[in-house]
Amino acid sequence: MTLGIIFLVIFIALVFEYINGFHDTANSIATIIGTKVLTPRQAIAMAATTNLIGALAGHAVAKTVSSGLVDSQYISPLVIVCALLGGIVWNLLTWWFGLPSSSTHALVGGLCGAALASSHDNWHAIIWSVEKVKDGKVVMEGMLHKVIYPMITSPIIGFFGGLLVMGLLYALLRSSRPRFVNRFFGKAQIVSAAFMGFAHGLADAQKTMGVITLALVTATATGSFVHLPNWLHFLRMDKSMAAEQGIKTLQQPAATTDQQLAAAQVLESEASRLKPGEFREAFLVLSARTHVLLDDPASAKRIAASAAATHQKILAAENARLFPKIPIIGPMAAGKFTDWEALLGKEMAAAQAAGKNPRVVAANKVRDLAPDVPIWIKIVCSLTMAAGTAAGGWRIIKTLGHKMVKLQPVHGFAAETTAATLLAVTGSLGMTVSTTHCVTTAIMGVGCAKRFNALKFSLVERILWAWVFTLPAAGTVGYLLVKGFRLCGWIP
Repeated sequence: MTLGIIFLVIFIALVFEYINGFHDTANSIATIIGTKVLTPRQAIAMAATTNLIGALAGHAVAKTVSSGLVDSQYISPLVIVCALLGGIVWNLLTWWFGLPSSSTHALVGGLCGAALASSHDNWHAIIWSVEKVKDGKVVMEGMLHKVIYPMITSPIIGFFGGLLVMGLLYALLRSSRPRFVNRFFGKAQIVSAAFMGFAHGLADAQKTMGVITLALVTATATGSFVHLPNWLHFLRMDKSMAAEQGIKTLQQPAATTDQQLAAAQVLESEASRLKPGEFREAFLVLSARTHVLLDDPASAKRIAASAAATHQKILAAENARLFPKIPIIGPMAAGKFTDWEALLGKEMAAAQAAGKNPRVVAANKVRDLAPDVPIWIKIVCSLTMAAGTAAGGWRIIKTLGHKMVKLQPVHGFAAETTAATLLAVTGSLGMTVSTTHCVTTAIMGVGCAKRFNALKFSLVERILWAWVFTLPAAGTVGYLLVKGFRLCGWIP
């Protein structure tokens, strides 16, 4: 694998992010433009700023995309290229027809289709449901929990949430003068639209960040960055090829004593090259635990002490950061770190009691560790999305802001508040929820609270069909591209 392919992946990922800017970010500002509270230029400037803040405030969704949906052993940079192209083709098609389909599900569909083709139609390449350690706690990951369930429930919550919020506002404002309502919610909608932009950055801007991180993790683990020039060191991730092989050795129940010892020594050596962080701590704890099983208490004690010191350095560095101390936004950006000594101790004890191999269980937990998204990826992706937003998503803005239902500032406020709250909650949980689904169904709910015939149901039907086809359509394009690349000899 050459550096050129890696840069190609990053370039295509940023193209996807740019398209996402005028395709998906349009959804977050459509209502405030439709109600004429802000001009398009003002709305775009606000959306770009709040998207950037939201994207920097968390990383849960990026971690899901980078490690929680497909098995990384079937992923290569060229496979990721096919996945991105699958999402881009569907995005451009629906954009051309002015349909607010989901860029999120286009990307996820392309990734799953490409992984399936790369694995020679092995459906286990797609992670359906698995228990993983993320941000200091054990969570359920996989397509079912992070994509399918939210894809079904988020539109329902968005619709009934918009209906409930708008109904409540109607009840509270029934005796208010229309002039007062329009003036008050004209100002309030600026706040709700800013919240919407922030939530979009927190939830949706991170998908491409996760894809780029996945590409860099794969390249690092396969040894492509062994001879990387010093000025490109920022591309290298923490899990090297040697560490990956060491963990795989410890995952094998039949590994010999010599193989286990060599793997433990490799993990200790690779950890010593890393800055204090979760990968360094996890490698050291797994190495120490392996030495315990190999009846080498002296080495185990020495390595465990190094792991404990690393954990304390991680906590001290987090306590010194200023951003997490900012009210409301700060806690979302605060690091949540795993105590790997306590976690692996608990998991290995449970495995022992259940008659499983504790070493294999511990190695599985460490191999599933998701990397943090480097700050440079967050900034580049956020700025690219802002540029896409500035390019304009006027077709979709027109559909959402004008064609579905005629909006007043109070309706825009209700729709944005509902959708933004839903996005912020699901984004903090790492669910790949579609901004399009949330905004569109919230607008539908608000329209139905006004009166059911306020909605243009023929347009709603077209939107629903676009949603239904997004995952399989983008997946099919990604699948066929990998098959085509394989016929050309570009993918083994």
